[in-house]
Amino acid sequence: MATLFVDYQQLVRQAYERKRANNALPLGLIHLTPGNLKEECVKKCTQQVNKRDEKIIRDFCGDLNESKSCHTLLQRCDPDKFRPLVNFLKGRSEKTVEKNIELLAWLIEFSGRPWEMGKTISGDDDTDDGPALQDVSPATGNTVMATGIPLRLVATEEHSPTENPANPEIPEIPENPIVPAGDHGVKERKNVDVGTKAKEKSAKKLAAAIMLSLVVGTGGMWWWKESNSTPGSGACMYWLEDHYEPVACNKKLPNTTIIPVDSMKLKYFRKITTPDTITYQAVGKVWYSKIKGKMEYYTMSGGHPVVPGYQLRPITPYIINVHILSAVSSQQ
Repeated sequence: MATLFVDYQQLVRQAYERKRANNALPLGLIHLTPGNLKEECVKKCTQQVNKRDEKIIRDFCGDLNESKSCHTLLQRCDPDKFRPLVNFLKGRSEKTVEKNIELLAWLIEFSGRPWEMGKTISGDDDTDDGPALQDVSPATGNTVMATGIPLRLVATEEHSPTENPANPEIPEIPENPIVPAGDHGVKERKNVDVGTKAKEKSAKKLAAAIMLSLVVGTGGMWWWKESNSTPGSGACMYWLEDHYEPVACNKKLPNTTIIPVDSMKLKYFRKITTPDTITYQAVGKVWYSKIKGKMEYYTMSGGHPVVPGYQLRPITPYIINVHILSAVSSQQ
């Protein structure tokens, strides 16, 4: 039977939650912000992108101009475009538009992407990430996924409601009752041994699950503290010759402007120091400035790193021909 889109959306969401619970995702897909999602898309675009996924990216960015690379499209993409997907994954909205689901399917490498009319998608190929980490809520006795989504469990011997999840210590094993000698007594003693061993095994599993949850929670708090640290901890950067360098915001550097850190510019913004290597293939990938007759070339758009208020311009075939190729020819 063909898979409806509403079912496809559920399969993609389940695959994301499963990978997140098993720590099988990059940090940008775990600590969700529009900027982090955009950065993960840009990084993933540095790998080879097939035609199927290229269409997903162009549909999401709303630009079908094939002269622009997917990497360029995502770099120019407004971070606010990623906000509805963040709200959906955080549970702030129950559904989102189709292009957001397809972008998520690409980011987590969902095997059934993209959804097509009449296509059957089972999601079975995306269930090999291992079982999701679980814990037990002390208040309700329900299983809680590592993502924080509660699921009700049927009471079994391994999840007995009489056990106290808040105390991971192994319960005391009761002494075996005195039974009369003979075959009947031996059978009852064996039954008691099996029951106590099962409870002991259940308690050990519970203790391991709680310890793992504490480790994951502690790591999350550490990350939150680091990402929300004060300006003096190094959340700034400054321009050094041809690139940005990270620096503490309270650092004093003579004749140097220190600005808040931009992770994208810190990684990818560079001044091209060998402009004679620029060809017509650089259109859509290189930006330039012309200040007092001097030409400079950069790998990203945005403001000039040294001259305040000056915006870089996208390079054109005319600029390449007049200022680069002609200069190279005159030197030969």
